[in-house]
Amino acid sequence: MASLSVIVLALVPVAFVILLGVIAGRFGVISPDRSPVLASLALDFCLPALLFAATAVMTMKELENWQFFLGIAIGLLSIYVVTLGLSLTAFRETTSASSLQALNSAFPNMAFMGVPVLTAVIGKSAVLSVVIGNLVSSFVLLPMTLTLLEAGKARTQSKEGGKPGDAAGMAIVWQSFFGACKQPLVWAPLVGVVIAVLQLPMPEVATKSLNLIGTATSGVALFALGLVLSGQKLQVGVAAIFNTSFKLLAQPAIMLLLALLLGVTGVYRREMILLGALPTASMTAMFAVQYDVYVAESDATILLSTVLSLLTLGVCIALTA
Repeated sequence: MASLSVIVLALVPVAFVILLGVIAGRFGVISPDRSPVLASLALDFCLPALLFAATAVMTMKELENWQFFLGIAIGLLSIYVVTLGLSLTAFRETTSASSLQALNSAFPNMAFMGVPVLTAVIGKSAVLSVVIGNLVSSFVLLPMTLTLLEAGKARTQSKEGGKPGDAAGMAIVWQSFFGACKQPLVWAPLVGVVIAVLQLPMPEVATKSLNLIGTATSGVALFALGLVLSGQKLQVGVAAIFNTSFKLLAQPAIMLLLALLLGVTGVYRREMILLGALPTASMTAMFAVQYDVYVAESDATILLSTVLSLLTLGVCIALTA
C-alpha cells in the first residue's frame, strides 16, 4: 500500500499537469507554437535556479560517490552506442537518422519529467542525478549527435554535387561543447558544486530567492511538455516502438545492472533506475526539425514514450521501493 501511495503521489500530479497542457493546446487556449517560450522559462531560469540551490548545499559524501556518477554516464552512453550500431546495420538508416535514433533511445527527459518525478519519490537530493545526467548529455551525447548530423549533412551535399562542408568533426564537437558551457542549465549547477566543495555558506535571502523561481520548474516544464504533445499526432511505427522499448525497458535494466556491478546501493540505485525509466527528451524533435531528418519518428517516440512512461515509472517505483 505504501508503494501504491508513492506511485499515485508521484505520477498523478505529473499526468495532470501534462494533460492541462494538452487540453490548452488542443482547444486553442494557448497555441502549441508558444511552447518554446515556456520551455525557455523552465530550462533557462527555473531549472538552473533549482539545480544551483540544491547543489550548493550538497555534502562531500554525496559529491564523492563516483560509482553513482559513473553508472549514470555509462547507462546513458551504452544505450546510445548500441542503438547507433543497430540503426546503421539492422535498420540500414543514414548516419544522420541513426544518430537521432540513438538519441531518442538514450536521452531521458530529465528537465521536464526527471525533476518532478524524482523529487516526489526521493526528495530534493535526487536533483544530483539530474545534474550528472544533464552534464553527460550536454558534453557527450549532444556533441556526438551534432557531429554525426553534420557528417551526414556533408555526405548528402557531396552526393548532390555541392560542397561537402568544411567543418571538421572536432570543430563541431568543440562548438557544441562551448555552446553547452554557456547554457545556465550547465554552468549553474557546476557553480553550485564549487560552492558546496568550498563549503561556502548560502545567504538565506539568496536561498529563498532561488527557491521562489526554482519551485516553478515542475509545473512550467510539464505544462510546456503537454503543449508540445498537443501539436503531435501519434503515428506508431517500428522505429518508435523500438526506440520506446530501448528507452523505457532497456535503459532502466542497464542502470540496474550497472548499479549491481559498481556496488551502488540504496537510494542512489533507485535514482539510477528511475532516471533510466524516464521518457525520451523532447529536445530530440528540435534536432530532427533543424536537420530535416527523422522528424516523424522522433515525434512518435516522444509521444509514445511519454504516455507509456507513466506505466513503466510506476512499475520501477514499486520494484525499487
